[in-house]
Amino acid sequence: MRKIHVDLEKQVDESYDINLSSGFIEDTLSHYEDAFFLADSTVYAFYGELFQGRRTFVLEASEKAKSIESVISVLEFLHDGGCRRDGTLVAVGGGITGDLGGFAASLYMRGINYVQVPTTLLSMVDSSVGGKTGVNFLTSKNNIGAFHQPKAVYIDTDFLKTLDDDEFLNGMAEVVKYGAIFDADFFDMLLEKKAEVIARNQDVLLEIITECCRMKAEVVKEDEKEQGVRKLLNFGHTFGHAIETDSGFAVKHGFGVATGMYLENMFGLKEGYCSEDSVKRLSEILDAYGFDKEYKIKDKDAFFAALSADKKADKKGLTVVFASEIGKAEWVSGIKADLVKDFYC
Repeated sequence: MRKIHVDLEKQVDESYDINLSSGFIEDTLSHYEDAFFLADSTVYAFYGELFQGRRTFVLEASEKAKSIESVISVLEFLHDGGCRRDGTLVAVGGGITGDLGGFAASLYMRGINYVQVPTTLLSMVDSSVGGKTGVNFLTSKNNIGAFHQPKAVYIDTDFLKTLDDDEFLNGMAEVVKYGAIFDADFFDMLLEKKAEVIARNQDVLLEIITECCRMKAEVVKEDEKEQGVRKLLNFGHTFGHAIETDSGFAVKHGFGVATGMYLENMFGLKEGYCSEDSVKRLSEILDAYGFDKEYKIKDKDAFFAALSADKKADKKGLTVVFASEIGKAEWVSGIKADLVKDFYC
């Protein structure tokens, strides 16, 4: 078992461990007999034995279901089941399940414990770590939520064996993001070992997930509430969230982020924030893994409304992250939406 400690120095009692290995989750969950479970319906179908005899709410996880209405349903489940202030909610599933479960846990009785058991690559490397919880509201992604740290994160790579190819690539976009903004050597390794990654070599995947979690833990330690360096993790997300919204969420989060990273760096090149080499190398890795680099807007008004409503925007304008060089990033605030319109249109 590998362990990475998420050290929240200012709130030591909220620090926790990320536990990584394979084939251990059934034994681990046996220690949560009294907990309440929130399970992704796909996970429930594959791993129903994990939930036998447990109080379980099964969620049809989708971006449209990532809503206040779903949160209320989970709160009713906790209330009707007699969950008290010292209760625990265990979220088993992808990013939607974890985000929604964590948000419900933050609200119930002003905050109960929750545990993250991510089952997709995307949730393993990103959303299960760091305590950002939330749901979508109206036309905006994740704009209602709370920072509520889990008590533990359990990453069992055996879940990846039943992940379909599309969902696996959905997670790889976030993996590429870590290399692009923090670690050029890691970025190069993803290119060099592409065949092993795509073949889902368990040793390689464990190394990749461990490294992503290590980077995320360091960022969260330094900046839990996204006032500084944590903003860099939003690379690709400003354009990516607008792409997801404009597509009616037909474009999954990771694919939107992949395209968003490229478009944001192309915009950054035009505005002088990125080097030509960073754009070229980003293009190379996105092509290697089969990501789209372009997106045709369906409804320009809706797209730019979603861009302007992005939770990172303020009255001065948009905040956009650029990988100025591979392995190095910066965020720029106060970017006018009209500049983006000129670039995109």
